[in-house]
Amino acid sequence: MSTARQLHSAHAAFDGERLTHARLSRGLRKKDLADLIGVTPAAVGQYEQGVSFPSASVVGELSIALSYPPRFFERGRPRFEISHDECHFRRLRATSKLERSRVLARAELLVELVDIVERHGLRFPAVNLPDDLSSFADSIPHIEEVAVEVRRKWGLGVGPIDNMVRLLEGKGCIVTRLHSESESVDAFSVWMAKRPLIVLSSDKANVERSRFDAAHELAHLIFHHDAEPGSRRIEEQAHKLGAALLMPATAIRREFPRRFAWKKYFNLKERWKVSLAALVRRARDLSVISEPTYKRAMVQYSQRGWRNGEPGDLRQPEQPVLISRALSMLEERFGIDQFEVARELCIQPADFLSLSSTRKDEELVVRVEKAPINSVSNINQHDQQKA
Repeated sequence: MSTARQLHSAHAAFDGERLTHARLSRGLRKKDLADLIGVTPAAVGQYEQGVSFPSASVVGELSIALSYPPRFFERGRPRFEISHDECHFRRLRATSKLERSRVLARAELLVELVDIVERHGLRFPAVNLPDDLSSFADSIPHIEEVAVEVRRKWGLGVGPIDNMVRLLEGKGCIVTRLHSESESVDAFSVWMAKRPLIVLSSDKANVERSRFDAAHELAHLIFHHDAEPGSRRIEEQAHKLGAALLMPATAIRREFPRRFAWKKYFNLKERWKVSLAALVRRARDLSVISEPTYKRAMVQYSQRGWRNGEPGDLRQPEQPVLISRALSMLEERFGIDQFEVARELCIQPADFLSLSSTRKDEELVVRVEKAPINSVSNINQHDQQKA
């Protein structure tokens, strides 16, 4: 289709909500976009609200300014909206609404991508998370019991979790790492179209802390279906369940040294793949060390500069593989390559690669038509064989 016809088609079927989505995904205010295309902020607002419609030439300006093909602005495609008040941001108060909107707009595109993949015949793993357990969240003993039950249900035993991201993907979660230009944007989670979505920061250099973020967001999905995000109480609940999942009390309590020694904690860090800070706090919460010992340890921790990066961090972050492998399977089994999927999403190839984090060298936890779902244990065995 010629450019002129594309612009005319987009003008005739213009969807203001798609314009809002595109603008927010680029982190722009209405005034910013208005300045780029030479109209007033009020005009942009009218386009977005459907009060008026941009001419074909203005659609072209919008397409260039926002780096979306004209077809992106047409109505008729399924769209998924994520509300701010549904998302549990780790650092809600430190993050501007505009930056949250930017990340959420990209997450919405990811959900559209999942919908396209499934409409082409692939089926992601069934969601296998515990039912809403919010009634247990206010009691520390109950939180510990929930962690034990989740591990039992998932067959994790009491040892370290080898790969937290892979585990979540195997249980039906969509996990992604989206780049953010703001350091204040951290991990967040939300239930989207009956499937949990966990977004982890791509900029987090500390792998162990990123693993903890994943466990923390899993805790929100288990405990806080309807809770208002951002309160200190629910963040503390998610922290405690995340810690209990990664460091089960019955096992970690036996491994903590009787007398505090950093060398022993470094050994535990390597074994359990959690940060020193998380280990020290877990030791305090389990009454392995006293409150004064905990405070002295954290003073030393700060004095040694470890808040800016601990010694002995894992080097390889846990990367999501579910989406990228699903795209590979679309091409292998149905001849639908990534460029075709990008065209269906109506986004540029560069945006598509950033969104999908495409990697072809990883195993998948995905079901094709009626084929059985591979288990996480099978995937871990596959990784060990490759190693």
